[in-house]
Amino acid sequence: MKKLALLFVVLLAVSCSNDIPQNRVIAHRGFWQTEGSAQNTLTSLRLAVENGFYGSECDVQLTADSCFIVFHDTNLHGVDIENMTFEQVLADTTLANGERISTADEYFSAFAGLDGKTKLIIELKQQPSEEMMSLNIARTAEAIRKYGIENRVEIISFSYRACKELAAIFPDIQVSLLDRANNVPFAQIKADGIDGISYKYTCILEDLSLIEQAHDAGLVVDVWAPNEPEDVLTLFDAGLDHVITDKPDLMVEIL
Repeated sequence: MKKLALLFVVLLAVSCSNDIPQNRVIAHRGFWQTEGSAQNTLTSLRLAVENGFYGSECDVQLTADSCFIVFHDTNLHGVDIENMTFEQVLADTTLANGERISTADEYFSAFAGLDGKTKLIIELKQQPSEEMMSLNIARTAEAIRKYGIENRVEIISFSYRACKELAAIFPDIQVSLLDRANNVPFAQIKADGIDGISYKYTCILEDLSLIEQAHDAGLVVDVWAPNEPEDVLTLFDAGLDHVITDKPDLMVEIL
């Protein structure tokens, strides 16, 4: 009886020592690598929520006529989106699953109507001018408030300005700086109210100590967008918080 009790205590201790969130996977541009889906579509968003991933990432940017859209690429067939009206964008593009490009209003509204714990990870795309960047920041903040999703979103951007300003507007929303290399001191990022850093995964693989250094500065650390299980396991073993990947179902399975 004493041996059984001791075994139970040992197993409980092991269980508690491994008590970490099991779902730390963010679907890159939604869950699109599955039948009937496509990147940054309402379908990919819905499937990410239905599958219960930690997050579903999307990209927001502006057209020439200031329409706020969800789309990743900055040009269509060689023409910059900044020089196209929304009508021209729609006329020129049908997404891989037959859906049209969504406005951010349509996308955020759809997300607000979905039940689940999945967070919407909003990436603000860089804009060609400071004026357009200001509008992108303002429209993002406006849409988050309009649909009442403050407690269901996180924000990421390559724009340091966007991260700093949105962190000030929404102190309770996690905001992370996207970076391809270790370009900004962690202490500065934290001092400016930004909560995390999201690196291209190869940067972290080259120096796994960056994860610990960022954590020591009080930052959350994510990476984008590894799709090989080996790389993801290596990164999590080093203390990674979240992974943004095109294969979220596979990563949930191996983790």
